[in-house]
Amino acid sequence: MDSKSQTGLIGFIYKNKITLLLIIILFALVKQNIINNNFPKIVIDKEHALNQIKLNNENLENNNSILQSKIGSFTQENLNLIESKARFKYGLIKEGEHFFKIIRASETEPLTENDGAD
Repeated sequence: MDSKSQTGLIGFIYKNKITLLLIIILFALVKQNIINNNFPKIVIDKEHALNQIKLNNENLENNNSILQSKIGSFTQENLNLIESKARFKYGLIKEGEHFFKIIRASETEPLTENDGAD
């Protein structure tokens, strides 16, 4: 029997092999995306998370602009007060300055004339 003249199920499969292959690929993709990956729900969840992040960023930008306006409204006297607090509390220094921290003075005996070079 010639394979091209087959009838029945085998003949149908032989004649429509590309169509059947594409249908199998389609079912595999549907299973992968919808059943395994929970396709529509995961996209909606990601969009919701992205919107929350955008909202959070907008709030932070608003807070930053408010803080920038507060900083801009400080007078020189206020800036000096802030600088002195930063220097005292956090040990900050300006560029070009040197910082020496004295932990504790220890008591030593005074040197006498005989203590050095003999």
